[in-house]
Amino acid sequence: MPPAQPGTPRTPSVFPEYTPRSNGATFPPLGKNLNVLLVWPKFPPSFWGFEGVLEMLPEAAMTPPLGLITVAALCPPSWKLRLLDHAFEDVTDADLASADLVLVSAMMAQRVDTLDILRRCRAVDTRTFIGGPWASSEPELLALEADHVMVGEAEEVFAGIALALEDGTGHALYRVDDKPDMSRGPIPRFDLLKRDKYTSMPVQFSRGCPFQCEFCDIITIYGRKPRLKSPAQLIAELDVLRGLGWRNEVFIVDDNFIGNSKHALELAVALEAWGSKHGQPFSFYTEASIDLADRPELLDAMVRANFMYVFIGIETPSAGALKESKKFQNLRKDNLEQVRVIQEAGLWVLAGFIVGFDSDDETIFERQREFIERTSITWAMAGVLQAPPTTALFDRMKREGRLLEGSQAITNFSAPNFRTNLPLVVLLDGLRQLLFWLYEPKAYFDRAFRSLEVWHTRPTQKPPSLGMAYNLRVLAASAWKQGVRSSYRAAYWEFFGKVISKYWRDDTKLWMGMTAMLSAHHFLSYSREVAAELELECSALRAKGASEVREIAVAAHSAA
Repeated sequence: MPPAQPGTPRTPSVFPEYTPRSNGATFPPLGKNLNVLLVWPKFPPSFWGFEGVLEMLPEAAMTPPLGLITVAALCPPSWKLRLLDHAFEDVTDADLASADLVLVSAMMAQRVDTLDILRRCRAVDTRTFIGGPWASSEPELLALEADHVMVGEAEEVFAGIALALEDGTGHALYRVDDKPDMSRGPIPRFDLLKRDKYTSMPVQFSRGCPFQCEFCDIITIYGRKPRLKSPAQLIAELDVLRGLGWRNEVFIVDDNFIGNSKHALELAVALEAWGSKHGQPFSFYTEASIDLADRPELLDAMVRANFMYVFIGIETPSAGALKESKKFQNLRKDNLEQVRVIQEAGLWVLAGFIVGFDSDDETIFERQREFIERTSITWAMAGVLQAPPTTALFDRMKREGRLLEGSQAITNFSAPNFRTNLPLVVLLDGLRQLLFWLYEPKAYFDRAFRSLEVWHTRPTQKPPSLGMAYNLRVLAASAWKQGVRSSYRAAYWEFFGKVISKYWRDDTKLWMGMTAMLSAHHFLSYSREVAAELELECSALRAKGASEVREIAVAAHSAA
């Protein structure tokens, strides 16, 4: 598939704010026939990585970098492009040295590997250009490591940047404040991907979210007014994927799919018609706010379009914490009832949960556990509150003198990058206990089975069809790794037997049951690792506290 042609380029004069290269040198022209290497850095292990599941699958990663393949579609046709995903491919010094330009996109969670790649590029004198969410959050830091840094979104400006790189007029730092019209965006270069290495393919319908959650950087990076593609655009992307032979899940990566619920409904209706025409080649999943429960027509349309499950940012059962963080959309109705409405409408629910709000006390961990158990949310992504750069929470912590400058917090299991009201040792030990409760084998499998019982599937829902050979291969790997070698094998076989006996004629629930069963290996193993790390950190904090108490006592005694 040939690359999409970029639109009329804007000149670099639209980027008035830039910094000179740190050594004062100018950027030499790269010319038109560039060898460009696009690199997607590694993520550290996380709940989102599903590393334990991947041990049993032929695929090597969950989803590819949609941002990079979108930028690839904006590159001039004379550029020769190659993409490396460091999740499963080596990025050698020879790869970096042979490129004229290395394009990197990164999230903050990828920063360790990102910095390593940028420094290796500099060692072999290869030009680097970085964009993506991390670059938009901490550009000054990355300007010390990369030759070119871009803050903002690329669609309407990258053609002009490309010309500047070619002719030697490029800037070190680009700030793009205007939000692009997504209805004019290109079809991503799915052809650059090793598609057989991924479990799902990403597409994007909208950017931005109308809410004002204090801890969220989506609204500060992408804005509070959702910008959208047309349904025809998104379907054109799905047609490309179908033409390339893709038959697994599709992740609609919008941070809030229902940010504009009217247009989300239009898309869902169009997806239903497209799926019916083509025999439902894909199943879908996405992220949405909990007020999806208040939109029965949209819920029904999503289920008819073959959406299987949805991630919801529930965060906390504490009304005080929701008010404090300005997550007002979660205060309008009973969240437990809203989750049940979504499940009974036909969408399996997974969710995110946070501890460490200012109003949290020592009861929050048990309250979180109780809510998760009552809703039967199998995949509960629980972690501590962080204050990402650009967020209102970051600014408030800075004003209050509570921000820990230079914090290396990367994940929601790291100590927060601000001083919490709840003593740190209580917060981290409480999270450790919460993870233990949630991912004790019997608790996990019991919750997973209840989630199947409360999930009301519809005849229109059809799981991915990957063939009997694929299914048998995965089942054999699961039986060996989980059913023979794991410490939780008794709970595994009990769950397996219950799912098979009750749902062997229901392809959709059988598929989700097997997915939850496979996922146990990830969640149970990863939560134990995190809990062990948290226990060590708590021990160190307690020892430090005891030492400080002794020092104060000695000082007081000496003064006396």
